[in-house]
Amino acid sequence: MNCSIIIKRNGAAVQTFIKFTLPCLLLSLFMAACSGAGTIGAEAPADAGRAVDSDNRDLSCAYFYFLWGSHAEFDNRLEDALEAYEKALVCDPSASYIKQKLPLLMMKMGDTDQAKTLLEEAIRRHPEDTARRALLASIHIQQQQHRLAVEQYRAIIAYDPENGPILLRLGALLSQLGEYDEAGSILNRLLELDQELYLARLYLARLAVRQDDPETAVRHYQAALELNWSAELVYELADIYQKEHRYQDAIDLLRSVLVDNEADEQARLGIVQSLLAQEREEEAIAELGLARQFSSSPERLSVVISRLYLRIDQPGKAIDNLRAVLEATVSSEASYLLAVILAERRQFDEALTLIDAIDREDREFEDAIFLKTKILHDAGQTTEALELLERFLATDYGNKPMLVLLAASLNRDQGNDKRSLALLAEAAERFPGDEQVLFAYGLQLERSDRLDEAINVMEAIITRNPDHAEALNFVGYCWADAGRNLDRALQYINRAMALKPGNGYIRDSLGWVHFRLGNLERAERELLGALEQLPDDPHINEHLGDLYRALDRPDRARTFYNAAYENFDDEAKKQAVRQKIDDLASP
Repeated sequence: MNCSIIIKRNGAAVQTFIKFTLPCLLLSLFMAACSGAGTIGAEAPADAGRAVDSDNRDLSCAYFYFLWGSHAEFDNRLEDALEAYEKALVCDPSASYIKQKLPLLMMKMGDTDQAKTLLEEAIRRHPEDTARRALLASIHIQQQQHRLAVEQYRAIIAYDPENGPILLRLGALLSQLGEYDEAGSILNRLLELDQELYLARLYLARLAVRQDDPETAVRHYQAALELNWSAELVYELADIYQKEHRYQDAIDLLRSVLVDNEADEQARLGIVQSLLAQEREEEAIAELGLARQFSSSPERLSVVISRLYLRIDQPGKAIDNLRAVLEATVSSEASYLLAVILAERRQFDEALTLIDAIDREDREFEDAIFLKTKILHDAGQTTEALELLERFLATDYGNKPMLVLLAASLNRDQGNDKRSLALLAEAAERFPGDEQVLFAYGLQLERSDRLDEAINVMEAIITRNPDHAEALNFVGYCWADAGRNLDRALQYINRAMALKPGNGYIRDSLGWVHFRLGNLERAERELLGALEQLPDDPHINEHLGDLYRALDRPDRARTFYNAAYENFDDEAKKQAVRQKIDDLASP
C-alpha cells in the first residue's frame, strides 16, 4: 500500500491526507520507494526533478513535501520549509495551496521583496485574486508604500464592491493620507449598509477629529461607545470635550471608567485636568488624593498636589505635604520644590540642605544649581555663588549655556564687566546657534562701549531669526539714538512692535525713532503710551524731556527730566540729566 493509493481511494483531499498523516509519514520514511522521498536536504525524488504535465502530477510527492514543509515551518525551520515547498511544486507545479504558502513564508523569513515578487507574478496571472492583492497591500503598508496599498485595495473593490473589511482598510488608509473626502465617502457608505458597524464609526470619529469637526466626531464616538464601550475610546472622546471646553461632560464621561476601575490613573488625571481648567483646585486636590492611593508612584502625585496648594496660595499645606513625602521616600522633585518654597521665605539654610541632597544624576540637578546660586546671591554671598558657578563651569556643566549666562550676569552685578564679557564671548563661540547667548553677548558688548560689534551680533541674530523682536528693537534703537539708518531703524522697530505690541520698551523705541525723524506729534503719542506702561523708566522720561524741549515747552521738559533724574541709578546718567535741566531757561 502506498500513500497515493490511500488518497485516491478516499478522494484527493487534503483533509483525508491529514487523517493519515502519521502512518503515511512513517511509511514514507520507511519505504522511500513510495515516492522516492528521503529526508529534507536529500536529493529530490527521481520524478520530482522533471517537468510534469497535468496528467502526470504526483500528488503523493507534492503532499509529502507540503506536509514536511508545514512541520518544518511549525518548528521555525524556515529554510527547510522553503526547500520542501519548492520540491512540492516540482511534484505538482499547479498546486495553488503551495503557491499561496510561499509569500507568507518569505515574509516570515524577512524577505518581503521576494514575497512581493511572488505575489505580483501571481496577480498578473490571476488579477481577480483578491486574497493575494490584500496580502500585497499589507506588505506595501509595512514598507510605508501607502499609495501602492491604496491601488491594491481599489482593485479589490473593483472585483468585490461590497467587501466590507477592505472598504474599512481603504477608508482608514485614505484618512491617514489626508484624502478625507474620499475616506469619509467610503466609511459612510459602509454605515449605510450597517449602522452598527463599530470600526466604521470609530474611523469616522477619528476622521472628523482630523478635519476639525468636533460635533461630528462626538456623534460617532458616542455611537461607537454604545456598540463597544472601552476606556481607550472614553479617553479619546473626553479629550474632544476638553478641547471644546465641555469640561463637565469630560468629567462625567471619565467617571464611567472609574465605576469599573477606580484605580484608573488616566481617568483620574483627566478629571483633574478638567477641574483645573475650571479653576476648581480644591476638587482637583481631592481627586489627586484618591489617585495617590492606587498609584505606583504616589510621591509624584504628592508633588503635584503641593504645586496646586501653591497655586491657591496655601504654601503651608504645600510644605507639610512635601515634608511628608520626604519622610517616606527620597524624591529629588520634592526636595527641589520644597527648597524653592523655603528660599522664597528666606529660610536659606534648610533650602541649601535640601539642594545639597539632590544628586548629579537627578533631573532637577541643573535647576538646583541655579537655585543654590540665587540663594547665595540673595543671602549676600555673591562671591560664594560665583565660586560655585566657576567650579561647575570647569566640569561637564560648562556645556550648559544657562549656567554661563548666570555666571556672566553675576559678574556684571559685581561690576566685573571684563569677566562677564569674556564668559559670553567664549559662550558665543561654543554655542553659535544659541540666540539667548548671542543676545546677552551683544548687550554686554554695548555695555563695554563696543556698539558696532554689538550691532553686528544682533544683526547675526536677525539673519538667523527675522522675528527676534528684542534684537530688532536693539538695532533699531541704537541706529535711532545715533541718528543713522533712520528709515531702516523704523522698519526694524515697526517689525518688533508687530511681534510684541504690548511691550513698553519697544514702544519707547518707536517714539524715539519718530523723534529722530522729526515726527514730533507721533513721537509724543508713542512716548506717552510707553510711559503709561513703564511710568518709572528713566529713559522714557528723559526722551519725553528731550521731546518737550524740542517743542519749546520747558515746563513739561523739566517735569520729565526731574523724573528721569530721580529714577536713574547710574551717577553719570544722573549728571547728564542734571545738565539738561540746568540748560533749560528758568521758569
